[in-house]
Amino acid sequence: MKTKYKITFLILSIIIIGLIIFNKTSNDKKVYVLKEYSKTGKLLKTHEYILSNGDTILEGKFINYNEKGIKIAEGKFINNEPSGVCSYYDNNGKIESVYYRKNTKVNLECIYYDKKGLINKYIMCDSLGKTAFIIRFGDKVVKMYDGYSIWPVAQYKLINKRQIGIKTEDILKIGDTIRYSYLVANIPNAKRSFRIENSIGDNPKVKRIIKSKLPTEIIAEEVLNNKGINRIKIIAQYTFDDKVTPVLNKEVSFDVNVN
Repeated sequence: MKTKYKITFLILSIIIIGLIIFNKTSNDKKVYVLKEYSKTGKLLKTHEYILSNGDTILEGKFINYNEKGIKIAEGKFINNEPSGVCSYYDNNGKIESVYYRKNTKVNLECIYYDKKGLINKYIMCDSLGKTAFIIRFGDKVVKMYDGYSIWPVAQYKLINKRQIGIKTEDILKIGDTIRYSYLVANIPNAKRSFRIENSIGDNPKVKRIIKSKLPTEIIAEEVLNNKGINRIKIIAQYTFDDKVTPVLNKEVSFDVNVN
C-alpha cells in the first residue's frame, strides 16, 4: 500500500514539475530577433520579440531597410504596439519625420524635416492624437503657429493615494494635496522657460513637486496652505531663435477654493 502511495506521489510530483517548466517556457522573457528578407535576399526588417504563452510579442527595437540596404525607419515596440520615439527616413537615408508614438493609431508628438534636414513642422497632440498645437518653419524662421502651447489635462485631489477629480464647486481644506497636469509644447528652434505660481503666494516651506512625463506632459503635486481662492498659474514663454518672431507668452490657470 505504501508503495502505491509512493508511486502516486512520484507521478504527481512529475506532473507539477512539468507544469512549472511549461509555464516558465511559455512565458520566456528572452529577447529574440525576427528578420525579414526580400525575394533577392536583402534584409528588409529586424524586430525584437519575446514569447509569451506561446505567442510571439513584438517587444524591443525595430529597423526597416529598403532594397539598397538603407535604413528607412527605426524605433521600438512594446506589447505589439509602436511606442516612444520612432524615426523615419527617405530612400536616401535622410531624416523625414520623428514621432513620439503612444500606439499604432496615436502620435503624441510629431516633428517633420525638409530636404535640407531642417525642421519645417512641429505638432503637439493630446492623448487621443488630436492636434493641440502646430508650428511651421522655413529655414528656421517661424512661418505660422496655431493652437495651444499649454494644454490642460487634469486636476485631482489625492485621498489615500487615489485621484479624485476637482470640480468647480468643490471646497478643499488646508493640508489637502492636489495633483495637476498639462501638456507643454517642446517648440523647436526656440528657448522655453516654464514656471508655476499661486496667485495668493507660494509658501517657501511647502514643496511643490514637478515631474516630466515624455514627451510633453508636466505633472505637479503640492499641499494647499493658503485659505481662499488659490489661482494656480502655469506660465510658459518661448523665445525664438530667428530673432524676428515675437516672444510667445502663454498662461493657463485654474482656481481651487480652500477653506
